[in-house]
Amino acid sequence: MEIRADGRTAELAERTIRGAGAMLLRQAITVPLRLLVNILLARQLVPTDFGTYAIAIFFVSTATLFTDFGLTAALIQKRDRPTPVELRTAFTVRFLLAVGLVLLLLGASAPLATLFRLSEASRPVIPWLALVLPIGALGSISMMLLERALAYPRLAQIEIAALLLFHVTALALAYGGFGVWSFVGAAVASESVRAVLLWASARWPLGFAVDGSALRAALRFGAPFQAGTWTSLLRDHMASLLAGPLFGPRAVGFLNWAHGVAYHVSQAFTEALGRVSFPSLSRAQEDREAFGRLLEKLLRALLLLVTPLLAVTAGVIPWIVAFLYTEKWAPAIPAFYGFAVRMLGGTLTTPLVAALNAWGRPRQALKILVAWTVSDWVMALLLVGRYGFVGVAMAYGVSVWVPVVWLIRVLASIVSVNWTYALVRPMVAGAMTFVLLRALAERIVSDLASLAAGVGLGLLLYVACLLLLERKALLLELRASVPLILRAIRGTSSAEDLHDRVGAPGR
Repeated sequence: MEIRADGRTAELAERTIRGAGAMLLRQAITVPLRLLVNILLARQLVPTDFGTYAIAIFFVSTATLFTDFGLTAALIQKRDRPTPVELRTAFTVRFLLAVGLVLLLLGASAPLATLFRLSEASRPVIPWLALVLPIGALGSISMMLLERALAYPRLAQIEIAALLLFHVTALALAYGGFGVWSFVGAAVASESVRAVLLWASARWPLGFAVDGSALRAALRFGAPFQAGTWTSLLRDHMASLLAGPLFGPRAVGFLNWAHGVAYHVSQAFTEALGRVSFPSLSRAQEDREAFGRLLEKLLRALLLLVTPLLAVTAGVIPWIVAFLYTEKWAPAIPAFYGFAVRMLGGTLTTPLVAALNAWGRPRQALKILVAWTVSDWVMALLLVGRYGFVGVAMAYGVSVWVPVVWLIRVLASIVSVNWTYALVRPMVAGAMTFVLLRALAERIVSDLASLAAGVGLGLLLYVACLLLLERKALLLELRASVPLILRAIRGTSSAEDLHDRVGAPGR
């Protein structure tokens, strides 16, 4: 099934594919790099270092959400171009809150370190890492303008540069013996470069202002939108919040590692297409049919990318640990399976929530996200007593399907989507691939070379399983989609075109 559209809808489809292609190209460069760096850091550092950093990231991520209140999301969703006073108001609120939160975390670092069993040497990690808050605020408005314009090729270039700097800095400091401080130095350095590059790519009339009417208008949409992000924080960092006080930073390190492996092979792509989904769907909100087709294609594309990667990784994860990460990470393997199932469900919730928000229903999306968060925590509290820290990962894998089913039911009443085509067949093919690959891996994998061969075989198995389920329909879809993809790839954005689409207001 291809997107058949004319005029503005066709242009939007091509720009969406071009933006998604740019973000996927970014991931094609960064995912192998992330995996390599993750392996090298896991061999050099200990689980406690990863756990301490994960705990610090939780507090900094929490603070980040209190610096925005959904103001930038409201400006992205806004149909008209933001005015200079709206931009300055959003920037002023974010920057001042960021500075205040750095001071708050500095004062609270000692009791937080005690609660989460951090060592004396690790206590300053939280306030030092919090420096990324005001640094990030400096680039936030420029990033919003680029996202609003769907200028994802430019964003991809910026984020690749920042990520490269993070990894190089983290590796250099880790092998220099700096332990958890390797992550802190890398985060501050990369966020600084990112802010500079964002500003250079989308300048705007920088200044301080607080306009009450502009702030109230933005908060009407932004507050419920951001509240949904707050619920995401409570879910995504449940490992730190729950396992930290109960089991200490070592257990958090195992959970963080298991989550990281599952993320790097799956959610990196969800992140890429997810970044495109909300702005693109927001631009299509006036055309119900185009909105439904675009959502269907986003879901289908995500699952065709994510499902085989998760299925193959889960099929050979014991050998990945043994040959690449070393056996010190073996206790985290059971947790990986829970996170892998979670990532599959999360691949669906990302565009589904974006669709509901883009349709102008952030409060309904918030209601679903709150229920999801509650189910996560209830399930985790029930399972950690019996299964220890692995119970957190198990809870993640089970409870994610509550919002998936709910979101599908809500969106099915709004737009027409072929859910079997978009969701069911790619996931069934993934389950078949996992079962077949695990059975084969037990017989053929004995070293790195055979592990690589097993991964390649697993990807071929997925294609074969999907062809078995869809037969000629898959080939027809590929044939119909190629012209649209090629037009999007050939399309380029000149500097003048980018400036027109960003549309930063004059002074």
